[in-house]
Amino acid sequence: MKINFILPGNSNLPIGGNKIVYQYANELCSRGHQVSLTFLFDLRTNKIRFLLKYLLRNQIIKRSNSHKQEITWFSLNKKIKINFDVIFLSEVTDADVVIATEARTTEVVSKLNSDKGKKYYFIQNYETWAFNENMGKLNKTYKLGFKNIVISKDLQKKVSKEAGEQATYLPNFYNPNEFYMNQSIKSRKNVVSLLSHSQKTKRTEFGLEILSEVKKQIPDLQVELFGTTPPENGYADYVNFTNNASIRELREDIYGVSKIYLLASELEGWGLTGMEAQACGTSLVSGRIGGVTEYATDDNSTLVDPNKKEEYVDAIVSLLKDDERRISLVEKSQKMLKQFTLKKSVDKLEKIFEA
Repeated sequence: MKINFILPGNSNLPIGGNKIVYQYANELCSRGHQVSLTFLFDLRTNKIRFLLKYLLRNQIIKRSNSHKQEITWFSLNKKIKINFDVIFLSEVTDADVVIATEARTTEVVSKLNSDKGKKYYFIQNYETWAFNENMGKLNKTYKLGFKNIVISKDLQKKVSKEAGEQATYLPNFYNPNEFYMNQSIKSRKNVVSLLSHSQKTKRTEFGLEILSEVKKQIPDLQVELFGTTPPENGYADYVNFTNNASIRELREDIYGVSKIYLLASELEGWGLTGMEAQACGTSLVSGRIGGVTEYATDDNSTLVDPNKKEEYVDAIVSLLKDDERRISLVEKSQKMLKQFTLKKSVDKLEKIFEA
């Protein structure tokens, strides 16, 4: 089967949603499918594309000036065909299946003819930021006639309601070869890890405010902050920021030394970092929000009201002072994670494509 994933322009930075797509691409390729990744040059308007066409033909700009034309942070199967900075519909590879992977890519996919493949929409989050908070425009992307595929039951409810037909549920997974427990969970210091992200729904500043309150009760608290961009307002001296952390750094120097991972988001499609942290022996504290609750329960995590800062603070302080409970949660999360495998998800994805 020929399968083509359509993605926004490539930044060559670690992005959770892209990582999931890349893992699907690798596994599908290893199963004998012909897989393509198509990165779009521009995602805005027809007028912009017309202008780009003129500029390109007159050699005023070059394609390589827009986005990165390499992927160095993730190892892709060499058999996967990668097309960077695609502008014209004719440049999109013919396939049996074509998949929009982000809200803004749906406009391009909707215009493709049948030679480009049967159309699917892989929805990893309710992308409130995609069209500058224009929910009407976002919701229209679910009504384009594509086969909608969602990664959580929360998303399934939202998308199905807007689309007028049931979206297909395809749960996420994590890679146990990348994230696993290789350091003792009993001897860890009072370290909490947190993602630094420019997306407002991730609430990095809110997370740092929570940890500032925790610091008042746990004087030896240290924070491992990581991401591709540091917080706009800086961070305290007890916070260590790792820019563009590698898998090894996440596993060994961030998750692997932390007692707790704080997931401060108000909105998540899945919350992949929470699952990765749990795999490395970190206890999860999160708001009780859709996506995260696909794998985090009151039995294996600490879930609080996402609108109440004091609940986050109390939960973290309590866990840092109660190693017995923290370790019990970690042990239960280790058992839970075994159900979320790439093999199971790809088995289901193949059946979706074949239906």
